[in-house]
Amino acid sequence: MEIREINDKKVWNEFLLSQNPNTFLQSWEWKMVQEKDGEDTKTLGFYKQDSLIAVALLITVHAKRGVHYLCPHGPIVKDASDFSEVVKELSAYCIEHRAESNAVALRIAALVENTPENCGVFSRLRFKPSPMHVHAELTWVLDISKTEDEILSGMRKTTRHAIAKAQKEEVRVDISSNSDALERFWPLYEQTKNRHGFIPFSKAVIASQVNIFRASNMMFFAIASYKGEDVAGAICFQFGTTVFYYHGASKKISSNIPAAQLLQWEAIREAKKRGATMYNFWGIAKDDEPNHPFAGITVFKKGFGGYAIDYMHAQDLPLSWKYWVLWAIEMFRKKKRGF
Repeated sequence: MEIREINDKKVWNEFLLSQNPNTFLQSWEWKMVQEKDGEDTKTLGFYKQDSLIAVALLITVHAKRGVHYLCPHGPIVKDASDFSEVVKELSAYCIEHRAESNAVALRIAALVENTPENCGVFSRLRFKPSPMHVHAELTWVLDISKTEDEILSGMRKTTRHAIAKAQKEEVRVDISSNSDALERFWPLYEQTKNRHGFIPFSKAVIASQVNIFRASNMMFFAIASYKGEDVAGAICFQFGTTVFYYHGASKKISSNIPAAQLLQWEAIREAKKRGATMYNFWGIAKDDEPNHPFAGITVFKKGFGGYAIDYMHAQDLPLSWKYWVLWAIEMFRKKKRGF
């Protein structure tokens, strides 16, 4: 197997689009977002007999707690039987090049299901479970290839009624790919951050995501308003036939108006218009974690119908003794955050 850097966006994205499932976190656009944010990236292609069999977007994360390589939702492998060998080659590549960036670890947040076989691939290569998750691991997805009536009938009864009530109360949902919509979304995002206490993306980072994906017609805003006041918002990214509900925001309103349910329904309808067949609601909590910060939003997301996919927890390959400094800091943050 040979590793070569790929410098052609068309070659890169076409390979990703030919694989299932789709993920925007390995896309050329996500590479551009990371570079805009000041990180270094490598777009690595894995070849057998001159045939491209896998790709891996490798990001050098310059965190204060420790510089490390990150492969989000990758590597993406054409044939599952090659996955183990690709991870092994990627690990060897990072060991060989670690001095270039003083990276203390390789962190892989792979888009593979959490099975004993997949866990074994990493344990045999001396990976360790990462102290913290990188992206949503237990994910809720909805098949939207069906008709709108079929999707509605698959929802929880209370969710259908909430959508109908919001429509009756004349909640308005604007769908837009105009970057100016960020100015409507941002105040809602700040209120959500203050209410739930999560660590937010900066406005500059979200603006970069919006502008880069918008240039490829791969994103849209959904903003819900009630009586002329914005009350909920979403930023959705599309890659191939999947639309991802990636950023969400809302504000508390005194009236019992279910604007968020109508917001999601209109986002799903927009995803269908764009040719998507899958809507990814992103992360949820496990059923046995009622105190998890995602517990409330989990009930909300499941109301639309769909099913869960349990992806593997992020795995770390230490490249230096300094990895344990990163590990200790992240373990402290995990305990403080509660998950």
